[in-house]
Amino acid sequence: MQIYKLSPFLASIFLMFTLSGCGNVSSNQVIADSVSSYEYDSMSCSSIEAEISYLQKAASEASGVVDKKKSSQEGKGAAAFLLFWPALFIIDDNSLEAQKYARLKGEYEAALKAHRKKDC
Repeated sequence: MQIYKLSPFLASIFLMFTLSGCGNVSSNQVIADSVSSYEYDSMSCSSIEAEISYLQKAASEASGVVDKKKSSQEGKGAAAFLLFWPALFIIDDNSLEAQKYARLKGEYEAALKAHRKKDC
């Protein structure tokens, strides 16, 4: 009889943990967007190399932001669970940062593809 009274509580705890983790990804889980290399075709080799350097730096910074936001949100989630569990439903995730990082990764790969295609 006791197990039946406890099961709704356990189910709600499981659901909270499942929902609070949605959308929170680390940088190594982000897949690059598909970006056409067409915009790089008209650029010179030195321009493409400069763009690759810029995109590599920007992607590295975006990767750090994604990971920092993920760890911050996990800490907030743990604190919310311990102090006030309904706050778990209003904690945002790092999906916007992950989308930006995915776009930068895609642009970087497209620039590399154009660089190889031109035999620079």
